[in-house]
Amino acid sequence: MNKITTGLKVAVLFITSTYVQAQCEIFKSEISDVQGYMSQFSKLSDSLSTSAEIAAFDASLSKARKSTKIVMLLMGQAVNAADEAVIFASDAQYDSEGCGLVEAISYTIDAEKYAIDSRDFSTEAFENVKNAAKANNLGNLQFYMRKAQRLMRDAQKAADLSVYAADNAHYSCSHDLDHVSLDK
Repeated sequence: MNKITTGLKVAVLFITSTYVQAQCEIFKSEISDVQGYMSQFSKLSDSLSTSAEIAAFDASLSKARKSTKIVMLLMGQAVNAADEAVIFASDAQYDSEGCGLVEAISYTIDAEKYAIDSRDFSTEAFENVKNAAKANNLGNLQFYMRKAQRLMRDAQKAADLSVYAADNAHYSCSHDLDHVSLDK
């Protein structure tokens, strides 16, 4: 009887450790997706900055309108990337608890928070870009584009912080002693 309970305990321990390892792999995949989408957001944000600058400060209405349309196209893609990052960050935050490492949980919460901030700023910036595209005169167009530029700077900062937190979360989700923080 004692042999059977010992064997049962070993089997449960093996199954539990396999399950935790699988949860960690799912988490790592999701947090890598957060990193990827936030990096894509940063690239799109960089790409639209020149056109946004032209639209915000050029003296020609036709050139400003053309630049606004380019910004609107890239901005829509950036907002979509930020939305995807938020979805994956939310899933990763849930799965990080299954991993059981405090550092991974903490960094994942930060990655999600910054991804949400980035999405919110970029969504508001996108609304301003759409208002700029509908503007009847150069002054209004430039007003909305400058407002969008300020919001995109904040969105870019949040995206960079999200990438950094996601990278730290991925790195800290290891059960090796080499990766565990020195606080413990």
